[in-house]
Amino acid sequence: MTKLDDKYHLEGERVVKTGNGIPIDLDREPVIIFRGRDRLALPMLKYYLQLCKEDGATQYQLDSVNNRIRLFEEFSHTSPTMKQPGITLGK
Repeated sequence: MTKLDDKYHLEGERVVKTGNGIPIDLDREPVIIFRGRDRLALPMLKYYLQLCKEDGATQYQLDSVNNRIRLFEEFSHTSPTMKQPGITLGK
């Protein structure tokens, strides 16, 4: 099992919600992935955390987002690969 974050993992080519084992139908539901080297991902995650708080999200959700923020912050301080998103034009 390849873990994507606290809530999702890969099973083969399927993205699965870890908590209930239900796969996401990628043909029906859009999904986005933000990479650690995307220099705009960390500010976006911090803004998303604020939106979650304002919306009254569960502590589980807040903890999950905070965990991602911590990991993205650690990565941004140690990675020489930080870049503007899309700069490689998908290559």
